[in-house]
Amino acid sequence: MGEVTKGTPDVFISYSTKNKNIADAVVSDLEENGIRCWYAPRDILPGEEWVTAIQNALEASKVLVLIYTSESNQSKQVMNEIALAFNHGLTIVPFRLTEDPMSSELEYYLTRVHWLDAVEKPLKKNITTLREYVSLIINTPEGETPDLSKMKQEATGSEGNKSRKTLVIAITVAVLAVLLVLAVILGVMWKKNRPADPGETESTTETMADFDLGNSYYARSEYPQAMACYERAAEQGDRNAMKALGDMYYDGVGVEQDEKKGQQYYLDAACIKQEDGTYVLDEEGLLDEQMLNRIGIEYFYRSEFETAAYFFTENAERNGSVKAMGNAALAYQNLMDWENAYIWFKKAIEAGHPDSESFQKQIGYMLNDGLVKEP
Repeated sequence: MGEVTKGTPDVFISYSTKNKNIADAVVSDLEENGIRCWYAPRDILPGEEWVTAIQNALEASKVLVLIYTSESNQSKQVMNEIALAFNHGLTIVPFRLTEDPMSSELEYYLTRVHWLDAVEKPLKKNITTLREYVSLIINTPEGETPDLSKMKQEATGSEGNKSRKTLVIAITVAVLAVLLVLAVILGVMWKKNRPADPGETESTTETMADFDLGNSYYARSEYPQAMACYERAAEQGDRNAMKALGDMYYDGVGVEQDEKKGQQYYLDAACIKQEDGTYVLDEEGLLDEQMLNRIGIEYFYRSEFETAAYFFTENAERNGSVKAMGNAALAYQNLMDWENAYIWFKKAIEAGHPDSESFQKQIGYMLNDGLVKEP
């Protein structure tokens, strides 16, 4: 069996290229929590045969996660991957994002497979459930059968237990909701009646109240109300509210997922827009590591590699982000800026990036082709 990038993967991600944004979100969450993923085209090395790479990755993986959508249901490539996984005895976990019935080909392999339903709940929460489910499978010792009944019981349970649990939860949520609302009201009253600090304006106090109220709504999963509060605060220049709106759009929490709109809120939270329409980081802006990485990723996927490289390198230098180091190297590689690509590949490897093995191979290709010289 040939080598697989990133060492041995835990999970093979099968998806339609039309749903790459969803696959990216799943991979990002799993890998941030220590679960190694393999998915194309990221993990196919230059010059490596596509089919061979996929076969090797499937043989090495423990689980295949199927991003089940209308598009993947019709994808011949996805069908081939499912067939190979079935033949290799992999555990297949379909992550259902549509209620469309399975094609007859998929139904043959997945009739008796347990599905994770992600049609209605916010995507981020469903990905968390998926991660917990996958973690249970891959952490089960070899030769033993994963005890998936615990998770299924938590999801279904007996009707009596569900009723009792629902009642307890409802009462708890109601009490917490009342306390939160009282806390917000008292906080707003205190802010309005206390002596103003020097330099503090009425607008600033109202903005803080809107942001805090938005957080209380968000904590209760009342997303439309939270968004309305965040939007009011953002209009007054509250950058924390801008980031909160960016998170909601980027992750699809309480709103249809829209990474581009999420990125715009992130840019407003972190940057100054220049006269030529480009953005540069504002020293007084929010410089959150995940947010800056997401900004760079959106530029990268639009093939705006120079701008992507700017945000990745700034994130790496300011926050020490290991993920941003690797992303910076890839952005410079696409720009054919071999010297900077080499520098950031080396930094990512030294910092313990999970893709270090793949990055070392990229360095080897550059050295062999005479694109860079070893210092």
